Amino acid sequence: MSVQSHAMAQQLAPEEPLLGNKIATFFLTSLPEQRTRIVRSLWSALVVVMCVGLIAYAIHTDLMEPVEGWALSCAMIASNLAFYMALRTGFNLRFADPALTLPQVLAALTWIAGCYGATSEAHGGLLMFVALVLVFGAFNLSPRRARITSLYAVVVMGMVMAIKSLHDPLRYQPRVEWAYFIFLVTMVPTVAVLAAHLHKMRQHLRGQTADLVSALARIQDMAARDPLTGLINRRKMLDVLAQHAALSQREVLAFSLAYIDLDHFKQVNDSWGHRVGDEVLRGFADEAQRLLRETDVMARWGGEEFLVLLPDLPPGSPIIAVERMRSVLAGMGLSASAPALRMTFSAGIAVHRLGETMDETIERADKALYQAKASGRNQIVVASA
Repeated sequence: MSVQSHAMAQQLAPEEPLLGNKIATFFLTSLPEQRTRIVRSLWSALVVVMCVGLIAYAIHTDLMEPVEGWALSCAMIASNLAFYMALRTGFNLRFADPALTLPQVLAALTWIAGCYGATSEAHGGLLMFVALVLVFGAFNLSPRRARITSLYAVVVMGMVMAIKSLHDPLRYQPRVEWAYFIFLVTMVPTVAVLAAHLHKMRQHLRGQTADLVSALARIQDMAARDPLTGLINRRKMLDVLAQHAALSQREVLAFSLAYIDLDHFKQVNDSWGHRVGDEVLRGFADEAQRLLRETDVMARWGGEEFLVLLPDLPPGSPIIAVERMRSVLAGMGLSASAPALRMTFSAGIAVHRLGETMDETIERADKALYQAKASGRNQIVVASA
């Protein structure tokens, strides 16, 4: 290969998959559920393709009149194109069953019955297509709709067999048609029973899937929350901070961090016991969440330390929200076992700077907290900008 040819191949190679995707999107849409329905419909249309092929063979071997055969073929193709257009345009979404499985199965059975009555000596092979269509429906229909299709198959095929055996007994011998009909009547209930079992299995699997999704959501929630206070834990808070840092880098959202520490909490555990200490932590978390804005996110950072993410959004200033929380909580009892106990907290607030890492913002908030504690506690210090 020449250098020029190789360069041209490199230029064209990335475009080929893109062109293929555009073609697939044009014919199948970009919506995943609709695409799945269209693909299934096209697979089921293979039955029609095989029927058309059988008709073409019957015409070629003089087993069928050409006009009758091609008229039937055109009708079948038009029917499948109508179903395709209903799926491709989204018209199917108006119905309870967007896949249009029942109409497609009934249409397929109708055309098979028509082919059965028109293909003379070759008609026996079409019973295989009846079985194929019914099995296809069994995987997608409810038990009630599967019974409807099964009954329809017996009735329409039985009528065709009876009419043809009366008017064309040479090519549709009555004793042979009786054998075919008995085969049909034996096969159809089996498919209906199969549909009922498959429907029950689908329902069971859906229920299990829903239970698994619910259990997974609970496990994920438990893994993200502190078991004592119900606040999100440090690991989850780091994920939240990373998301907000990304928004901040695009200048979409500014925010601050408040690093909070309960004053003299060790003395509570030493004097009142750990049970009261746990009550204080839970009470503080509950009341703090009530007093903070809905847009603020609070996490238990460790021990008696909490970290609050304060987006620069209304209502009110982030710093005002923390100050309101400090003043209100200073006069509240947080433990039912020690109603006289009052707790205060110190906090350091740092505004996240553009281009600053999250660790750097937390470190500045921590230093501001240290200043608040060193200055006598029960106060808030804002880190220098």
